[in-house]
Parts: sequence; C-alpha cells; structure tokens
Amino acid sequence: MALKNRKIRKKHRGTRTNGRGKKGSRQKGSAGGRGNAGSFRHKKIWFIKNRPGYFGKSGMPTGKREKVKYVTLAWINEYAEKKGVKEVDVSEFGYNRVLGRGSINAPITIKAKSFSKRAIEKIEAAGGKAVVTQ
Repeated sequence: MALKNRKIRKKHRGTRTNGRGKKGSRQKGSAGGRGNAGSFRHKKIWFIKNRPGYFGKSGMPTGKREKVKYVTLAWINEYAEKKGVKEVDVSEFGYNRVLGRGSINAPITIKAKSFSKRAIEKIEAAGGKAVVTQ
C-alpha cells in the first residue's frame, strides 16, 4: 500500500465512512447500474469510447420490395364484358401482375407491370396484347 493511502486510512480511523460520503454511495447500485445499464443515457460516451461498434446496425440492408398484387385473366375478362372495353390497365385497380388463371374470350389489350408466361400465351391466343408498363 502506498504511503499516501496509508496516511488517509490512519486519518479516518474511527469515522463511519472513511471520507467516502454517505454509506449508500459505497455500494454497487451507485455505480450507474449493473451491466449495460445506462448504455443509451449516462454511460453512452463510455460505450462509444470503449466498445466501438456497439451502437448501430451491421450487415447488408434488407431493402424495400414492392408487394406483388395480382389479378387473374378470369377477372379481367369478366370486367371487360361488363363494361364493354377493349383496353384494361390493371394498375388503375391497384394490381401490378396478371396471372393466367381463367380464360379470355375477346381480343383485349392489357397493361400491367408484369405478366406470367401462361397469361401472355392466353392473351395472344385470343388476339389481344400484353403491354408491359413501368
């Protein structure tokens, strides 16, 4: 033990706290919490200095993909017969893909972001067009 510390110990003999303030400040709870407690508040600077990479994300971003909403040829055929139209833009109804389920009777021009192979075959077999839009 160093001479300075020995003098301090000797000086404080008989006192209750030995120069460390009240009794509560000598216990574990007064260290700012246990473990990683306070890592976002009062210990943030300590974490930034001593644990680089603790905050933030790592790895590749997931990316935001557009949700695929599809419509079938049966629905388009029914709609075209009801309204008597020869051109249908499915994006007006909130859809972005046309699937080949069902059949198509009339030559209809259909506009969409994407089509399935079967849908294109059926549209062209009926004499219509499948137009890809962006």
